Amino acid sequence: MSENSARYGWDSDFPTFEKTGAGEIREKLQAFITDASHQQVAAWDQSIPPLQDEVTEILARNASAACYETILEYELPMESRRTDVIFLISGAVVVIELKGNERPSQADLDQAAAYGRDLRCYHRDCADVPVYVVLMPTRTKGYHGEAGGVHIMGPDVLDDFIAKSDRPAMAPVSVSSFLS
Repeated sequence: MSENSARYGWDSDFPTFEKTGAGEIREKLQAFITDASHQQVAAWDQSIPPLQDEVTEILARNASAACYETILEYELPMESRRTDVIFLISGAVVVIELKGNERPSQADLDQAAAYGRDLRCYHRDCADVPVYVVLMPTRTKGYHGEAGGVHIMGPDVLDDFIAKSDRPAMAPVSVSSFLS
């Protein structure tokens, strides 16, 4: 994992993310977002383990996923808004907005779509690769379709989505370039 900077709370390759205790990851996020509410901390505690489970499944399916990257609480360029999760995979960027509900609202969809738009428009490393946007109501299961370029799914199918989005012939997006 690289050193913390002013732009994100956590980054690591998939194997490190998978094996690091959820509490340790949360502590890094709290050090980055010093004014995190109790609700935010609870959301991290609830969302990190299922993400780690999905990363475990991705690693089991695809040996090259060992060089994929996880970034949590990434501050968008020229913004103070933060994405919940970004996965840098082969030839693509997957931005994930987590919501602790069963069904997304229109505001949730708009928020996730805006993150994808901003990455495509304002991040140099997203100009030439697909940016997939995922809205993940954490209390649901399965894939619920796409709305306005946003894929809606429960945490249980994230590994399937990553497998379909992966472009094995291409190198993973470079984390050092992405975070610089």
